[in-house]
Amino acid sequence: MYRIVASDMDGTFLTEEHVLPQANIDAVLRMRELGVLFVPASGRPMPSILYTIRGLPPEALEGSYVLSYNGGVVHKVGNPEPLYANTLPFEVVDRIFQWGLTQDVGFHVYETGGKVWGHRMAQEEVDYLVGSMEWEPIGGDSIEFLRDVPISKILLTHEGLGFLEDLRACVPEEVSAGTSTTISSRRYLEFNPQGVNKGTGIKWLADYLGIDIADVIGCGDALNDLEMIETVGCGVVVANATDDVRAVANYQASSTCEDGVFAEVLTELIEPQHRP
Repeated sequence: MYRIVASDMDGTFLTEEHVLPQANIDAVLRMRELGVLFVPASGRPMPSILYTIRGLPPEALEGSYVLSYNGGVVHKVGNPEPLYANTLPFEVVDRIFQWGLTQDVGFHVYETGGKVWGHRMAQEEVDYLVGSMEWEPIGGDSIEFLRDVPISKILLTHEGLGFLEDLRACVPEEVSAGTSTTISSRRYLEFNPQGVNKGTGIKWLADYLGIDIADVIGCGDALNDLEMIETVGCGVVVANATDDVRAVANYQASSTCEDGVFAEVLTELIEPQHRP
């Protein structure tokens, strides 16, 4: 019987405009009545995740957990100290940053505590960060000031998905060494600590709670959700998912992120298990 539903945020639980559909709010509240935990799983830092789903009533997340930084950090809701955390050595972050300066990209560098440092960002990126994350511009072509700050990930930004796919394929091995790369939101090339992804994050949480991974549903739409969808008992993709994750899903929803896919997850996957 399913006991956890973990979900990506942007393009899955939230619409493309980062709006929370009422259908998802209603479905999560019903899941909690049935004893199923809702676990947000995102590349964002925890404060930003909680801000974007602030429309959820408090009981929807009471006693639950948050997977941030693509599963690299796990928090219990209400506790600012992580239960589990991975960081990138400064030398690795700096190496990627210096290489990125030679490419047509912008940057986000994420402190483990949630602050974002941005560089060479388009105005749309600035508008996206304002109001949803604590951020500051880097102000130059050096991140030496971050040497002693715990960093969870660095990402390169570009509006072209094809450009990012080509860039990912040609990152020199000596640059990406010690990291795992993925593409998210169709505009970010992410460098996470090696071995870190939403699949390892949700597996850690399931083990921590003593829950069989077969009793976990994972919902997503993009490449950074692939390992989670492969790892859990039932991997779900929304109708607007990319082909790479659609290919590994156990259940392909007819609902898009705009519809509120959790209503379908509830009625098709969870409630049938609770009928006599």
